[in-house]
Amino acid sequence: MKRILILSAIFLLTMSCQPKNEKSSQTKHDLLKTEQSEISYNISGEGEITLLFVHGWNINKSYWDAQRDQFLKDYKIVAMDLPGFGSSKNLLGQFTIDSFAKDINALINHLELKKVVLIGHSMGGRIILEAAQDNDKIIALIGVDNYKEVQQKLNDELKAEADGFVEWLKADFANNSSVYVDQYLIYEGADSLVRKRIVDDYRAANPETSIPAIQTYLDYPYSEQERLTNLNIPLFLISSDMSPVDTVGLQNTGLEYSVFEMSQTGHFPMVEQPDVFNQVLAQILKEINEKND
Repeated sequence: MKRILILSAIFLLTMSCQPKNEKSSQTKHDLLKTEQSEISYNISGEGEITLLFVHGWNINKSYWDAQRDQFLKDYKIVAMDLPGFGSSKNLLGQFTIDSFAKDINALINHLELKKVVLIGHSMGGRIILEAAQDNDKIIALIGVDNYKEVQQKLNDELKAEADGFVEWLKADFANNSSVYVDQYLIYEGADSLVRKRIVDDYRAANPETSIPAIQTYLDYPYSEQERLTNLNIPLFLISSDMSPVDTVGLQNTGLEYSVFEMSQTGHFPMVEQPDVFNQVLAQILKEINEKND
């Protein structure tokens, strides 16, 4: 099923937002230790369905705070730091899509979660895709500004481009990574404090974990289309209109999917336009609830 909705940030921001709860005090901060990782995570809220938030490259679980605050009344909310980012560690020095996916499933099993919606931003889209390959507790995937090149598969030309980008990062990681995010990934009209937060987090990221993580993302051996074809759960995408989603590739998967496009935001809509993002997410969750009644 194909559906694309284009959402105007200006229009939605004029709508009344749902009242927010008193929240941070209701959040539990904990650490899961496994053979491969120490996973820092927050858990809050109650509900039959769990929203498990997975951040993207060079950021951390705090980027989902506005979503936690909005939805904890009706859902169990879990936000984790991927090992190597935030407060999580990988004890084996492995920062790969597969190892991150194992961390997600370890956390799901540890918390004994039954109905899980995985929400992954950027690089987190491929991570939740791998986590869902063999986990019947996952009932839906929500990608945040990803799945832009679903049909693309690594070849010699793409490999050369990826290696060149990684070498450029290595040359001056703090400066180059922050310039990259500032120039290419944040909406030109973004709030200056939001921009500074993102740029500072990219600048402060540890290259010993960040570079292997982006390398494994760029060296992904599958096309996303191949991996999506293995699933029988719905996929929802919240995407900035700065670049299009690969809807042709999504159609080829035979998967039930919907695309929600947001305007006036860059690659980080959950912090660039959190109120609009939350309204879109609420609409998606309403549909997921209806499917699971």
